[in-house]
Amino acid sequence: AVGLDFKEVPAELLEADKKRSELRLKLAQAGARKAPEDEIAKLQADLEIAEATFQNMKASYGL
Repeated sequence: AVGLDFKEVPAELLEADKKRSELRLKLAQAGARKAPEDEIAKLQADLEIAEATFQNMKASYGL
C-alpha cells in the first residue's frame, strides 16, 4: 500500500511460525487418537513455549 513502511519478515521468524503450526497439528493429532495425557501435556507445553518465543521474536523485530 502507498505510504506504508515495508518490513521484510526474517527467516528466523518464519521458522518459528512454522514450528508453532507443526506443534498445533501434532497436538490436534494426538488428541484425535486419544494419546496418553503425558504426551498431550508435553505437546501443550512445547506449543506454549513456541508461542512465547514467536511473540518475543516478533516484538524484537518490531512486527
